[in-house]
Amino acid sequence: MMKKSSTQLCWASVASLVCLTAQAMPTSEVIFEKGSNCGHYQGDLTSGELFLVEMAAAQQLVISTDGHVQTVTDSKGQVLEDKGGANYRYLSEHPGTHSIKMVGRAESTVDFCVS
Repeated sequence: MMKKSSTQLCWASVASLVCLTAQAMPTSEVIFEKGSNCGHYQGDLTSGELFLVEMAAAQQLVISTDGHVQTVTDSKGQVLEDKGGANYRYLSEHPGTHSIKMVGRAESTVDFCVS
């Protein structure tokens, strides 16, 4: 895992632009696999971490993790409801920056997928 003072990685698709930024003390790098709409984070979540995701309206965010998603808040400040299933699932109602607050273990893994 690489530590940086600020990180922003973007993935562009034909239909949308998705940017994922991890912001906390310290800021951690999130990697998108080439050709994928999924980003990956591995690191310490014991003191919490904030991730920001740029999403269009009606996009689905799926989070697969061994940690715990505390809240997902949309660009209007509305807390989104987890739609359930095997992973955390959220549907964006408004376009813009969505924030994800998470906690977990010292060596947690998180996959973020937007479709």
